[in-house]
Parts: sequence; structure tokens; C-alpha cells
Amino acid sequence: MKKSPRLLRRGSFLAVIVLTGGCVSATFVPTQSTPYPPRGMYCEIEVISTGVPEGKRFQELGIVEAEGSAWKSDLEDLLPKMMQEGCLAGGDALIIRSSDTYAEGRDGIPVQRISATVIRWETE
Repeated sequence: MKKSPRLLRRGSFLAVIVLTGGCVSATFVPTQSTPYPPRGMYCEIEVISTGVPEGKRFQELGIVEAEGSAWKSDLEDLLPKMMQEGCLAGGDALIIRSSDTYAEGRDGIPVQRISATVIRWETE
């Protein structure tokens, strides 16, 4: 049985969409000139969403931004990638700054973008 080239093209196109849809990416941008050594990709790093505890001093290392689309656009999809970037930057904590959700493209694919400040606690 011979399959039509048109059907094969459609099948290939659909496979590419399924495999590439639902992407998660995160990027770290340093805000200081002296980098800290990485702590390991899966270190323990705090996530702060309600403000820094009173009396704790910190140094800002940079900003990490993550974006997820389609079925990988929830906080629980983006946060692990953000935490990895924070660990690799030598951070002790992430302070969540913003979270935006919007629709992209003609089909209105959901996209979420989260921004956080990567910090290192100061020791006295």
C-alpha cells in the first residue's frame, strides 16, 4: 500500500509541532561584574515570593527570566529551570518579581514569562 506524499508531509509536520510545542527556557543575565562560582545545577535554593525576611542582607547577582508555552506554561514547569540557572550563577535565593501570561500566535497558544532576582545572602 503506497501512502501519498501529502499525507506523509502532514504527519511529519504534526510530529514536529508535538515535539517542539510546550517549550521551557530560562536565561540568567548578571547585574554585577564579579561572578560567583556555580553551586551545582541542582543545589538547594530558596524561592521568595512575599519579600525578603526583615534583617537579612543580600547581594544581587542578576536576573533570571523563564518562559514556557503550550502545556508547559505553569509555574511548576518554569520554576525548576529558573532554580537551575540561579544555582549555576552561585545564588542562594530567587526573589520572584513578575509573572505574565499572554496568548501568542493565531491560535492563542498560552505563554507564561516569569522574572526573578538571583541573590546571595551576605554573611556578617
